[in-house]
Amino acid sequence: MTAVSITVLLLVIGGFIVFAIVLQLKEQARLAKLRQIATLNNQLRQVRRYLDEMPPQYQPKDMRLWLFSRMLQLHDKLLALQPDTTLTRRRNHLAEEIEEFQSSKQKRRAKPMSDEVLIVEVKRLFDSFETFLTVAQRDKEIDSDLAYRYIQLMHFFKYKINADHYAYLARKDFLSGRIDKALEQYKEALSQLSPLKDSAQAQPAILKLKDVIQELEEKLALQKAEKEVNQKSENEKEEMDDEWNKFIEDSDFKEKKRF
Repeated sequence: MTAVSITVLLLVIGGFIVFAIVLQLKEQARLAKLRQIATLNNQLRQVRRYLDEMPPQYQPKDMRLWLFSRMLQLHDKLLALQPDTTLTRRRNHLAEEIEEFQSSKQKRRAKPMSDEVLIVEVKRLFDSFETFLTVAQRDKEIDSDLAYRYIQLMHFFKYKINADHYAYLARKDFLSGRIDKALEQYKEALSQLSPLKDSAQAQPAILKLKDVIQELEEKLALQKAEKEVNQKSENEKEEMDDEWNKFIEDSDFKEKKRF
């Protein structure tokens, strides 16, 4: 085999190797892109779940706005990787939803914590959101101070959700006329917040429960006093009736005797 043939053969082999490497790099880039798209879609679904399933009372307005802005960022990253008319339409709908939420003056209605299964599910959302915030902070997607504040909020809400459950039960008892039972439930709600008694976040909830408890205790004390007064009046009336009956009986006896 001549030197020229060997050179040509080497060039061909080298060309195949380069071509194979290029194909491999392209495939790796394609797979990396698909993985990135899958990750972004998973994050989109995750953020949407926080927005839709986390009860309004545990979603301060600024936190909800941050979640909306995070969704917009994820949509933009997806569109940069994979331009799509459907995705563009979804992004536009999301922008409209954000604008409507920002301009709305109506307060979102709290969701009653009426079921222990529901409480467990919401607590799982809190845990998941904490992890999401930690990852977002690591990836510089959220300011560290803001991430810390939201994580502290989740910690507070894990206690408050239990207090809200007992407050819900107390309200039911109160509306059913079981004031003494309602008082017990409100006291239990307050005890659920005792680990956070020195926390500034918990003070409004603690003070509100204390006011309700004081009001119910005063109401029960008033009912007890009224009951005692009514009982005393009833006893006095019975005594007067007994004396009157005795007087009538004595009078009848004397009249019959004279007759």
